[in-house]
Amino acid sequence: MNEKLMNILTRSIIAGLPPKKKNLYQYIESLEDRLASQCETKEQFLNLLIQRSPFQQAANHFCMTVDETFRLMKKIENEINHELDKRIDKHKWIDYTEKVIKNQEKTKQKMKYFLFVT
Repeated sequence: MNEKLMNILTRSIIAGLPPKKKNLYQYIESLEDRLASQCETKEQFLNLLIQRSPFQQAANHFCMTVDETFRLMKKIENEINHELDKRIDKHKWIDYTEKVIKNQEKTKQKMKYFLFVT
């Protein structure tokens, strides 16, 4: 499935989470994204994750233990993945490029044509 569509579906799922889960998920994701933006290599990122522990920061912020935070985050990620799988199964991309290629030859435009069915 198209990566952009998957991102849209994922954001929609996250937006529909209960506030506590959504806030925790977005908090940790934003911390991890900030760390990733400071790194050039995977090793640098992993070192920063250890040094600055987004889970420890989230635990402190939300008055939870690190273990509770980790378990809840894994539960949230599993819920998101499960819901994403369900939504992907309900959708289908159909490539109509070949069927309309004659239009491209006439207009000399390089376009792709897809039908998105839900």
